[in-house]
Amino acid sequence: MSRWILVLMFLIHVSGCGSLLTSNRATLTVYSQPEGAFLTEVGGGVSGVAPLIVLYDPSTLLQNRDADGCFRVRGFEARWVSGVATTLAQTKFCGSERGAYQITFTRDASQAGLEKDMQFALQIQAVRAQQQQAQAAQDAADAAESAAIAQMFSTWSTPKPIKCESTQAGSTVRTTCR
Repeated sequence: MSRWILVLMFLIHVSGCGSLLTSNRATLTVYSQPEGAFLTEVGGGVSGVAPLIVLYDPSTLLQNRDADGCFRVRGFEARWVSGVATTLAQTKFCGSERGAYQITFTRDASQAGLEKDMQFALQIQAVRAQQQQAQAAQDAADAAESAAIAQMFSTWSTPKPIKCESTQAGSTVRTTCR
């Protein structure tokens, strides 16, 4: 089971990079119920642990627009830790080629292994909570460091100007500063 936890932590970390969204692309967020199904795009391509964010280039979507104005793209397979799987051969969403869409794969509760999948979902939630706590601690440390730096600079005073006077006596120059 510890191997699954390591895989889970890695995938949650990697899928966190999905937050680099841009407004000029359509986004599809794929969820699973219970959380934590491994998602694979039909025909290869995108894969990761649900929730998974997939970006679509508008020009690609426009090439896949059907007669009713909806976009049709590859579907996904969702496979839970228990081995139970469900597949959606094609994903259809309607609206803007720059919109935000979502789908949810729901596990068939009558299949064996539901408790195993629910435990895995709880592990994902625990890891996410730890990540949020770590981020909050890092944010607090960053804020404290910024405050300390600001305090340090606020106590510095502007140095007083130095006045120097030079006099020449023969080939010797004497300089006195105050």
